[in-house]
Amino acid sequence: MTATSSIEKNQTFVAQRKVNSEKSLSSTNSQHKQTEADSITKDGDDKEEYKISLVDKWQLWLSSLFILSTFLLDRLPLLTPYTSKFLYLQYRYEDHLTETVYGIGVDDFYFVFSGVIIMTFIRSFTMLYVLRPITRALNINSHKAVQRFLEQGWYLVYYSSSFFFGLYIYYNSSYFLSLDNIWIGWPYNKMTSITKTYYLMELACWVHQLFILNIEAKRKDYVQMFTHHIITISLVGGSYFHFYTRIGNVILVIMDFVDIFLSLAKVLKYCGFQFICDLMFLNFLISWIVLRCGLFNYIWYHTAFKARDLIRETECLATLGVQPCWTSKVFEIFLVLLGALQVLMIIWLFLIIKVAYKVIAGYGAEDVRSDDED
Repeated sequence: MTATSSIEKNQTFVAQRKVNSEKSLSSTNSQHKQTEADSITKDGDDKEEYKISLVDKWQLWLSSLFILSTFLLDRLPLLTPYTSKFLYLQYRYEDHLTETVYGIGVDDFYFVFSGVIIMTFIRSFTMLYVLRPITRALNINSHKAVQRFLEQGWYLVYYSSSFFFGLYIYYNSSYFLSLDNIWIGWPYNKMTSITKTYYLMELACWVHQLFILNIEAKRKDYVQMFTHHIITISLVGGSYFHFYTRIGNVILVIMDFVDIFLSLAKVLKYCGFQFICDLMFLNFLISWIVLRCGLFNYIWYHTAFKARDLIRETECLATLGVQPCWTSKVFEIFLVLLGALQVLMIIWLFLIIKVAYKVIAGYGAEDVRSDDED
């Protein structure tokens, strides 16, 4: 019995060692596979970051080349009539004695094209040499977080600059806090250099944003954003060439102010300041409801039902062949586009409210557009 028991114990011990050995081998293989997976993921992130960084650098180099070469070519007398359209405002009224004012025409598209290139340069330079060092200083190491920080940091810079530029024009205008004065005395086909530069650069910026939308990582609301950009470009461009720049200025200021809070909240999120991020998000929600769903709708109502009566004394008839003129078809298209923009605002409001619920519930604010890629 003793010998048999000893043999059984030895067999049990051997079997146990075999099981332990298999477990250890399995654990080692699992760790090895995980290490390989992590390595592959890291390599993938590094490659993706390299690709994006390379794209930004190419944008910087090419835009710099265009800007520099255009300025140099403009010094050649034979080319000046062509290159000057890319560099300077067109349609200046030489006989205007009190101040320098400009008209509107098709040659303004050259300036818009240059504006797109300039925005490409400023964006790439800001992301590579201003925002990227900040991510290193804040120890933001995740490729995804770094890229989102760069994107939202740029939007924060852009919307802040656009808002204060537009606010300066609005504050010093005759229509400041007066919707009636937006239309009284229409058409406004002459504008100062600062107003014309502002409006053409706004158009250039939105064309540039449409380009950026298609080179950034796709978001779940790509279709909505693409639609939004097309509508905005149509509104900014259409309002410029049909002399509705005053109402355009007011709406752009409203939109830019709200976007500042959104971009700031996202930047704070990627920096790890969740509590301040939540506060900024709540400010964003309040400003969205008050300005984009409240004031914006009132402006639409005022435009739809009061604008025609306010401009009746100064309008002309298109049938007389005089420009600029009031055309009901253009005005109706303008209202439809503003209405379509409001539909998008309401759709996004529902998404924002969902995020707001998470903030109140203690989960913290997340990217309203979702950082997940399709």
